[in-house]
Amino acid sequence: MVLLAEKHKLLWFGPGDMPENVSSAIDGKWDVIACDSPHPHPQQFDDTEIVLIAPPADEPLDAKQLSELLDRIDRTGAVAVVLLPAVTGLENCLSNRKGQFIIADPDAPPGELSARIESAAALQPVISHLRSDVAAVRSLGVGAAGNFEQLDEEMRLAARLQRNFMPNPLPEVGPVRFAALFRPASWVSGDIYDVFRLDETHVGFYVADVVGHGMPAALLTMFIKKALQTKRIDGTRYEIIPPGKALTGLNSDICEQNLSSCQFCTAVYGIIDTENLLLQYARGGHPNPLLFDTGGNVEQLDSVGALLGVFPEETFEQQEIRLHPGHRLIVFSDGAEEMLASDSPPKVLSEVEAEPSVSTRLGTANGRLANALQDLRSLPAEQMLFRLTGLIDAHRQAGRRDDDVTVLTMDIAG
Repeated sequence: MVLLAEKHKLLWFGPGDMPENVSSAIDGKWDVIACDSPHPHPQQFDDTEIVLIAPPADEPLDAKQLSELLDRIDRTGAVAVVLLPAVTGLENCLSNRKGQFIIADPDAPPGELSARIESAAALQPVISHLRSDVAAVRSLGVGAAGNFEQLDEEMRLAARLQRNFMPNPLPEVGPVRFAALFRPASWVSGDIYDVFRLDETHVGFYVADVVGHGMPAALLTMFIKKALQTKRIDGTRYEIIPPGKALTGLNSDICEQNLSSCQFCTAVYGIIDTENLLLQYARGGHPNPLLFDTGGNVEQLDSVGALLGVFPEETFEQQEIRLHPGHRLIVFSDGAEEMLASDSPPKVLSEVEAEPSVSTRLGTANGRLANALQDLRSLPAEQMLFRLTGLIDAHRQAGRRDDDVTVLTMDIAG
């Protein structure tokens, strides 16, 4: 007997049938429950994971009704996706509101709507775990024996969930090989990384770092993973979204959420063509990646871009560089920059005399980090990251400032 996987539940709160683009976005992935009543029963929210809200076009849902509806959702484990036109009387209602909801354009193509719904779905289990933590603490009296044990177990589950979103195994395409180090400062992390195939020859990768720590920062990393658009698919055709435009879209999405805390993040996003080894990349407020060549010379890859989640209209400069066999690219969060570079004295790094266009002077922090990595450059990536893990543990045992640490390496074999 074959057991079919149970579909997750989605409550459709809108007038009549779903529009065609919304129906295509769901595409049989969800067990849809329709509710056209302006006052749904609270049990309906408790029994679902995603509430898809579509204010009727002919009789717009007023601000008070929408606010009351979202208040009721905030008291459950569900997450709302509000289909809100760009110009409507409800934008002021949501501009400063915080809660368990994501805004989406009702006229967006199915692929974009699907990404919004999947983002909400990624947040929902984390929110449910967090609500369980709060309920557990409130239900236990001061000094109750199981208090901290239960909370500790819940945080372990949250950490396991976050790690499940990390790629494993990392893809290997042509001569390109990846390796990663991920060391949160606590159970959950404000860092996230990903490596993924875009097609047969292109691989995308990124490292993002949320400003802040703990559960709020971890929640935003889940949003980043689902909200970053890397491809546009139209029937049998697709278009790979360049890194600069991808970060521009992600920045707009974060700004739209109007988050009260941890609303800022930094990121580096790159796409490598595994056939011609052309690397395209963009950066938003993140430490510059380091590129080592076969002779040990190091170059930082720079591009212009501010923090994500600050300015809605911000654009992100895209750069490109041709890599060669023996090159190693290292992308890292600022936790690695602070912890691994703190004990490494600055020194003059070698420069590429024959190619002044790629020669650069590294800043103090990046220069120190490059010094710390210089002696490990000849090691295979996995061994290098193992050594870095030891340095991080020693730093933490010494009681120094702690932070999430992520290091992603990309080697060109040959």
